[in-house]
Amino acid sequence: MNSIRRDYKLAIALPSSLVSEIPHLREQTSVIGRIARIAVIHRIDDIYIYRDFPDESKLIRLILTYIETPQYLRKNLFGIREELRYVGILPPLRTPHHPSERRSSRLEAGEFREGVVLSENYGEYLVDIGIKTLVKVTGRGPSIGGRTTVLITSIRPMLMGKFAKRGDVKYYWGYGVHLSRNGLGKLASSNSFDLKFATSRLGSPFRDIESKFRARLTDAKSVLVAFGSHKEGIQEILGRKGLEIGEVFDFTANVVPDQGSVTVRTEEAMSATLALLGMLR
Repeated sequence: MNSIRRDYKLAIALPSSLVSEIPHLREQTSVIGRIARIAVIHRIDDIYIYRDFPDESKLIRLILTYIETPQYLRKNLFGIREELRYVGILPPLRTPHHPSERRSSRLEAGEFREGVVLSENYGEYLVDIGIKTLVKVTGRGPSIGGRTTVLITSIRPMLMGKFAKRGDVKYYWGYGVHLSRNGLGKLASSNSFDLKFATSRLGSPFRDIESKFRARLTDAKSVLVAFGSHKEGIQEILGRKGLEIGEVFDFTANVVPDQGSVTVRTEEAMSATLALLGMLR
């Protein structure tokens, strides 16, 4: 079953210090895998990693991108890397762009597949889409070795396709990963989002702002939800740059009021927040 795309883009912002307090790569990999699972369960379109210290952004981006990549493309796109030593413990995402079927006989015209470009000859590309037969693809494609989305246009007499964009797929098709080197304040203050929501234990209980947030969400086309780190909340992170949370975000809410634990981990806050937002529109 494929989940249709929501009618607005939903992005999350995570600190680059997300796993810095975790001493071992295996446990870091496990946490990042849980983040990825939560993201796809709630149909996140984009994950932004904003600059924080200690900076583990390269590791976070690598593993988030690896797990989002269909299994049949990983060898070509990533090879062997020390940072990926423990990816065997990552949970499967089971999203529509991670198909288990590898036989071309099950493909249908109109189907989308992720692939990697293997060669190009006078505007025609051969693309590996995870089956025994390479697909011949037309259109404007990435360079050789690049990942791409392919729309299957013909099965017989020859397997053919054309290049497509992620937005051409009408159902959920995974997330993109982006590094924001300028920090959370500049990310949230950019023109990329028309509704910005911050999670904070210092914010109002979500139930107190729900009706106003719901009204704003009705007209929103792009929404950013930001999370703090294990050691600092969003106000503390912004305060280092002389910013107040209310200057940057439209809403600030505590989504786990009266929490039973002294701390709420980032992935736990993600799960609680995105579950609430998913019921609003």
